[in-house]
Amino acid sequence: MKTTYSRAELLKIDDPFEYEFGLPLKINDLPSSVMEEDIPDSKTKLLEKLAEGYSLIIQKPRIPNEKVFTTLQLLDENEFMKLYTVNETAFTEALWDLLYESEYNLHWSFFLLKEMKGVVFELPYTGGGTRSLTLSGLNANILIHLRLEVDESVTCRWD
Repeated sequence: MKTTYSRAELLKIDDPFEYEFGLPLKINDLPSSVMEEDIPDSKTKLLEKLAEGYSLIIQKPRIPNEKVFTTLQLLDENEFMKLYTVNETAFTEALWDLLYESEYNLHWSFFLLKEMKGVVFELPYTGGGTRSLTLSGLNANILIHLRLEVDESVTCRWD
């Protein structure tokens, strides 16, 4: 199954990213289109996109900090969260296993991003109130959220 939503269709939905598409982050810039599709295998799709130059972005709580994260590039951190970027050479089987186990963890989010230049990442705080990682500055970019367990993807495009 493959369904594509235009910008005009997205404008008609109250909060398309949280409720309609279930993204684990907030996006300040409305995309030009969003495509939902079933994919044969999430891991294969992830590896293909990393090979194409996409970056895997991972947000996780500061503690615990599993061994697999010691070699990854830290993008940002605050009192509660850490934000990492992973390229094709840094991706490991142990990281895949951890992502798969943590897919539904409330404080984790991960997605693929085509371009990092100009993107602003605003980390959430969990003391007092929880909110999602927020992205802005996504001009001419592609963001892919993989639903690992059900082999689905949501692709957001900005022109």
